[in-house]
Amino acid sequence: MPSTKAVDLAAHPLTAWQGPLGLPDFTRIGDGDFSPVFDAALKAHEAEIEAIAGNKDAPTIENTLAALELGGEALDRVSSIFWCRAGAYTNETIQALERDISPKMSRHFSAISMNERLFARIDALYQRRESLKLDAETLRVLEKTWKGFVRSGAKLDADGKKRLAKISEELSSLGTSFGQNVLADESDWAL
Repeated sequence: MPSTKAVDLAAHPLTAWQGPLGLPDFTRIGDGDFSPVFDAALKAHEAEIEAIAGNKDAPTIENTLAALELGGEALDRVSSIFWCRAGAYTNETIQALERDISPKMSRHFSAISMNERLFARIDALYQRRESLKLDAETLRVLEKTWKGFVRSGAKLDADGKKRLAKISEELSSLGTSFGQNVLADESDWAL
């Protein structure tokens, strides 16, 4: 159950990595921390995406592509810790969270890749890519981003987007269930 207490993403050990070697301070992270931090990080990332998509300035590499690449740091951090924990040192609480978080993440990223205003900005850059005289690395990031959006449904009609998002969410849930079933089966096995 998500906490109603506000999460300070700038100070929480799941997102503010201030431990040795710039790693998280794992001694301050408990199973109950993940859900509220995920919720706060998802909300923060949604706000970052909305700021990019709603930008009134003409799309540039800096205000669109770079902003998209740099956004979602808190979500990236909590996700990396959670998925490592879920795969390497899990328990019933983490597995329940995994079943909850997996479809949330799928819905979140489907909404981003199907955001028409955001894709219009990326597409505008992609259509002008030759005249922008980009270095090879930036051009590659632009091409991969554009293709990723297209392959994730950005050019589908409304019904197609809805159907693809539902399929992605179901695949996410099924993948989580399958992984947990395999883990449970292997945990019970002995020579």
